[in-house]
Amino acid sequence: MSISPGPGFFNRIAACFSIVFLILASLILTGAMQPTPVKAQGEGGGGLEGTWLNDVKIVACPPGPPVVFATFQSMTTFMRGGVAIEDGSPPAPGGVSRSTGHGIWKPTSEHSFHEFFRFHTFDDHGRLNSIVEFISDPSLKNGELIGNGTNTITVINPDNGAVVNVTRGCNEATSRRFSFED
Repeated sequence: MSISPGPGFFNRIAACFSIVFLILASLILTGAMQPTPVKAQGEGGGGLEGTWLNDVKIVACPPGPPVVFATFQSMTTFMRGGVAIEDGSPPAPGGVSRSTGHGIWKPTSEHSFHEFFRFHTFDDHGRLNSIVEFISDPSLKNGELIGNGTNTITVINPDNGAVVNVTRGCNEATSRRFSFED
């Protein structure tokens, strides 16, 4: 005596397996995408997330005399989960164009955080000619983001990719949030 499954038995098993697989995959993905709490909150309300207009000064590092080498504006957008995008500043010396800056940030206290971002500059043939990195530890105070940091410019030979030199410096920035007028 043999027992054989009826018509459509294997199709029903395959359909049940597919449904169980989709449910498990959904649970795994939902668990992996939990939002990251934002702890860096400014005095007087408002958090870090959003777009900020930056007034930046490239300055002599202490203990040297206070010298401002360059000033410019840029924009930074801080996103939930510790992602930062920076743009709008000029290329480093020797560069014709530059990439958008990509970076990360994390809270370090209730009103302060640590930030790192990097962008590339290119010569007139579109070849990489420098890597610019910024590190900063700003704080939110009275609706402004204020902080000092360091910057590193690595000059690259566009012909062979070799490092020509590395220049380190300091920066000061004051930023205000983009917002709709009340």
